[in-house]
Amino acid sequence: MAHAPPADNSRFEPFSITKHAYKIVNDQEIDLHVLIPKNVTSGKHPVIVHLHGGFFMAGDAMFPDWAAQWALDYQLEQSAIRISANYRLLPESNGLEMMSDISDLWKWVENELPSYLKEIGSDVTPDLDKVIAYGESAGGYLAIQSGLMRPDLVKAVIGAYPVTYVDSDWYAKASTDKAPFGTPQLPRNILDDYIASMKPGSIFTSAFPPARVPMGIVALQNGLFPQLMGTDDSLYPDRILAKKSGDEKVPYLYVLHGKGDTAVPCEQSVKFVKEWQAKFGEESAIAEFQEGEHGFDGEAKLEDEWMQRGLAGVTKAWMG
Repeated sequence: MAHAPPADNSRFEPFSITKHAYKIVNDQEIDLHVLIPKNVTSGKHPVIVHLHGGFFMAGDAMFPDWAAQWALDYQLEQSAIRISANYRLLPESNGLEMMSDISDLWKWVENELPSYLKEIGSDVTPDLDKVIAYGESAGGYLAIQSGLMRPDLVKAVIGAYPVTYVDSDWYAKASTDKAPFGTPQLPRNILDDYIASMKPGSIFTSAFPPARVPMGIVALQNGLFPQLMGTDDSLYPDRILAKKSGDEKVPYLYVLHGKGDTAVPCEQSVKFVKEWQAKFGEESAIAEFQEGEHGFDGEAKLEDEWMQRGLAGVTKAWMG
C-alpha cells in the first residue's frame, strides 16, 4: 500500500489519492488508485469505478491529460469515492485476460474496498448499493462490459466515445482510410517488431501516452483488434446484447460521443444505444452527440446543458 506519485495536474488537488495492487500476475502488480474528496464527511458514500482508454494498448488510470474535469467535478458534486484502475494491455495479453482483471477488480470493490478504506485510516465507507462504472474509449468498452457482467452491482454506466463493435470492419479490416487524429498510415512493423520482441509471460498495465499509442493506431489501420483481443463472444458487447431476452436487469446507460471522432466512429455509438433501447426500453439509455473529435469532453463542463441532460438519468439510477 503506497501513495500514488503526485500528478502533474492540479485537477487532482481536491482528492486524497492512494495506490493499491488489487491483483498480481506473473509477480507483477496491477494497480488501482482510490480518490477520495478531501472535504468529504465521514460515513457512507457512493462509488465510481473508472477505466481508462488508450486503444487497449496504452494509457494509465492516473494520466492527467485524460482525466476529464467534468467527471472529477461530478464525483465532487456527489461526494463519491472513485476507483481508477489499470488492467492488462494488448498485445502482451488478450481480451479474456483483460476481462479477467476487470472481473477481479469488481470483486475487490465488492469484498475488499471497505476494509482497505479502514486500513488507510479513512472514516468513509463505500455504499455498495450505489456504484457506477465510467470509462472513455477503450475504457468505455470496459465500463459497458462491466455493466453487462455485473448488473447486480453496477447501477449505471457512463461510456464516453466507447468502443462497441469490435468485430466491425473499422476494427477488423485493413484500410488506408483510417487516420485517427490525422495520423498518416503507419508502418505495420511498428507492431509486428514489438510483438516479436516480447518476452513470454511479460505483462504491461500502464503506459503514459504517447508511449505505445502508435501500436494501437497500427492495429486499427490494419484491422487487427479481433485477432489481438480474441474471438470469444464474451468480448463483444454487441453479441452479448443480441443474446439478451430484454427481461434482464441492466444498468442505466449514458453514452457521449463527438460527431467528428476519427478514432472511434460516432455512428457505432448511435447504433449501440438504439439496440440497447430496443432491447431494454427507451428509458434504459440516453445518448448525447456533440460536435468534436475523440476526447471532445476534455473541454466539457459539468454545468453544460447537454451534460446535465445526460447525467440526470445516471444520478437517478445511481442514487436510487
